Amino acid sequence: MQPYWVKRKDIKLFRISVWNIIIPLTIGSVITLIAYPQAILSISSMIFIAFYSLSIGVPSMKIYEYVEWKLEKYIPWLKKPLLRFVISIIVEVFVGILILIPINFLFYIVIKGKGIDDLYSTTFEASKYVIVLTFLGVLLINTIAFFRNWRQSAINEEVLKREKLAIEYEALKNQINPHFLFNNLTALTALVRKDQDKAVTFIQELSNTFRYVLESRDIEVIELEKERILLKSISYLYHLRHEDSLIIIINLTDTKGKFIIPMALQMLVENAIKHNTVSASKPLSIEIVEQDGYIVVRNNYQPKMTKIASSRIGLKNIQSRYEYFTQKQMIVECDDDFFTVKLPLLVKEQC
Repeated sequence: MQPYWVKRKDIKLFRISVWNIIIPLTIGSVITLIAYPQAILSISSMIFIAFYSLSIGVPSMKIYEYVEWKLEKYIPWLKKPLLRFVISIIVEVFVGILILIPINFLFYIVIKGKGIDDLYSTTFEASKYVIVLTFLGVLLINTIAFFRNWRQSAINEEVLKREKLAIEYEALKNQINPHFLFNNLTALTALVRKDQDKAVTFIQELSNTFRYVLESRDIEVIELEKERILLKSISYLYHLRHEDSLIIIINLTDTKGKFIIPMALQMLVENAIKHNTVSASKPLSIEIVEQDGYIVVRNNYQPKMTKIASSRIGLKNIQSRYEYFTQKQMIVECDDDFFTVKLPLLVKEQC
């Protein structure tokens, strides 16, 4: 959750809220009551103070909003709170004094006809209030914003856990459901009779697949190399079942230092086989390659005549989990020839 000044996509510098009026008037009245209590008895003095307070307060508050909006993009409170606090104080005090000088010149030299010495003294006194009020304002408002962000971060972490459970459930369902087991055990039964050596390899690859699922259940991201090894096991299993009707090309050579969401590639391969025709006359080709910082999973698009109901929960959850680690979006493209999903590669710093 962002602070109130960055909830919108852009900052409306010329949109004045009620608080932009009330806060300067209140501060101006309080300072007058403390420093010049006799001015409270003069209507003309109070009118002067009201216009003076608004002239300084309104532009200061709007520019402070803009400064905080910009700083939130580059120095978020949750990542560098101390640095953010110091920079906010320095920048906003500087801005406040820059606004104060011309306003004082207008009110005391032009309107009241005071001398330069009066301008210096009033500006010096007012600068003290600018520094103190800016410090207190940044401390108060951004402390609230910090705890709101911290609370939202905790909520987001809980949501991520639930999404992680959902994607794990989807992946496990695709692999361990009775249909999956039945097909692989049937293939294994036929293989034992024909080629016992291949049957042993089949059992090893099936074991590797289930071991990977169990080991990656509690991992947020995983090395691309481990996902590539899983794809080799799955490819072997599917090739024995579909033979030349299914072609899986894995072209991932440079995997060092690269990470990915666990079981994401496996799920995309499962979905491609599940939703497309796989036959000798219409072989399904799935290619997994790295391109421009993405892992691209592309298959020739030949949807089954009888469509299988899909909640798309797999794609949605993969995308949501990627948003937690990177600003790069997962890309899904579909045309008459190909269905393509592009998954952003993660580096160690993002994990």
